[in-house]
Amino acid sequence: MKIICQLIILVALLAEVAFADPAPTAKPYLEQTQTQVGHATPISLKLEGADSLGSKLALRLKERFNQSNLFDLRPMDEETTKPKLVLLLATKAWCEPKPNLGSCYSLCWVFREGKGYLPYLLRQDVGLIEGENLESLVDRILELTDGIASRYHKLWSSN
Repeated sequence: MKIICQLIILVALLAEVAFADPAPTAKPYLEQTQTQVGHATPISLKLEGADSLGSKLALRLKERFNQSNLFDLRPMDEETTKPKLVLLLATKAWCEPKPNLGSCYSLCWVFREGKGYLPYLLRQDVGLIEGENLESLVDRILELTDGIASRYHKLWSSN
């Protein structure tokens, strides 16, 4: 009798597993972000500072934004009425007599609704720029920017 009860329970469990809905498959992260955003994120970059490493960083960021299909680089126009993500980059040389030694940077990701609206700070970052780590810093900033664009995509996706 005990064996028959165990067999009935086992058959019932197997039938439940056999007729259950299959588990939903999760999409890869890149597919999720691209379907959420739906189009390239409008972005602008504003540089404040005249040191050579900071200028190289800004130039390299603009090049990578233009190469990427995730971002739509737009000119820094204060009169625009379309919402966009703005990167405010401020740089200063470590040592004024030796400007190629290194630079300090401050980077703010700001949402700008348009003319007549106050910008909204989304994230900030500070750090050091050295000639050797410029490319890895550009990659890191692009990665952070893509994360911010994915997180706050509803702010500019309506237009």
